[in-house]
Amino acid sequence: MISDTLKEKIESLPAILSIGEAADFFSVRYLTVYRLIRRGTMPAYKDGEGRWCVLRSDLKTYCSRNSNL
Repeated sequence: MISDTLKEKIESLPAILSIGEAADFFSVRYLTVYRLIRRGTMPAYKDGEGRWCVLRSDLKTYCSRNSNL
């Protein structure tokens, strides 16, 4: 379960995040988030221009599953 503070931070994010924005949120490098996506650990999709996108709701689910965050 995630804290109320973390829920508020997640809700303040845009509905769709780039890998860079997700990396900034977790304070990790772009490559770390990319690896999570490629492994299937973090849900994401490619937009029409071929860029990876992470939904805010998927980010919240990821945080809930990895409660040490």
